[in-house]
Amino acid sequence: MSLDVPSRALGAPKRVPGVKGVSAPSLPTRTTRPRTAAPAAVSRSDFLALLGTAAAWAVAGRAKRVEASDERLLTSKSFSCGSLDLYNPKYLGGGVQGEVYQANLPGTGTVAVKVSRRNDDYAKSTFAREERVVKLLNNAKVPGIERCVASGPVTTEDGERQGLVMLPCLPSTARVLSIKTGCGSPRIFEWAEDRRMETMMKTAVRVLEAGVAGVDVQVLQVPNSNEQAWIDFTEAAILRGEKGSFTVEAPAMICPEYKSRYKSAKDAVVGFATEVYLLVPPSSRQSAAQALVTELEEVSQAKKRGIGQTFQDVWGKLPWRCDATTQEKLEAACTRAAGLLV
Repeated sequence: MSLDVPSRALGAPKRVPGVKGVSAPSLPTRTTRPRTAAPAAVSRSDFLALLGTAAAWAVAGRAKRVEASDERLLTSKSFSCGSLDLYNPKYLGGGVQGEVYQANLPGTGTVAVKVSRRNDDYAKSTFAREERVVKLLNNAKVPGIERCVASGPVTTEDGERQGLVMLPCLPSTARVLSIKTGCGSPRIFEWAEDRRMETMMKTAVRVLEAGVAGVDVQVLQVPNSNEQAWIDFTEAAILRGEKGSFTVEAPAMICPEYKSRYKSAKDAVVGFATEVYLLVPPSSRQSAAQALVTELEEVSQAKKRGIGQTFQDVWGKLPWRCDATTQEKLEAACTRAAGLLV
């Protein structure tokens, strides 16, 4: 069973009212009851149409980016999140939903702490759902996913906020790869880039297998290393159901620009696969396709499969522009992984 591909753009963030220098989604709207959808056929021309709109959105998104405010939420040397006492916070970066800090946790070492910019129902719902998605992926033993070790209120200079304490905390030199920030540069040595693609594709296939389709996919990549951490599952779509009939669970409130990504399972899965494709430098597509063959073959041999099995043929529909032999192997691996071959 294959997927149909919508040709529509993804969304871009807007400004948060009252928060200086920070972009955020336009006023969120509550989602309606999830719709049931069965996958349909997909063609490569459909993917090319989506890639065109996604690429155009990415360019516009980078042009609209603004610098975060110099005002920090955490300035004291000690604070708490949930039941954990943390020390010496160091600002790492900020985004639409909040700020991220590096902090010391006695007995553990360095952790990453995500702190919400606001403390309303939207922030609470967003952080709670992100924690649930991360735990879902952790329970499915998906590699390369951050782990939430604590959550709860955080007292900041501007009052109480919501917080998540995450592991691992990668070095501050790690770069965020996304369709907004770019896919980064390939490794100088071909063998090193092959290993990097293997790491990325393994996580991508396993995320989908677990029934999660990322929205606004972000991967932290350590320079000159294969170490990666997939972060920020705030907007992720969760797939529910069984072969032939699926529902899509969206956040309690979603940004209008992301609304189309939750209309059906096919919209969620194709959007996710397209974002992953755009994280691969053009010169690395052959390596990525080969890595997908290996990972899909491994997944197809598992005794217990995840809800995302039905959708694993999506990877073979993307225009990898690899050699004919690899393309043939990829299509066969996708067919087996999706359970379409007896």
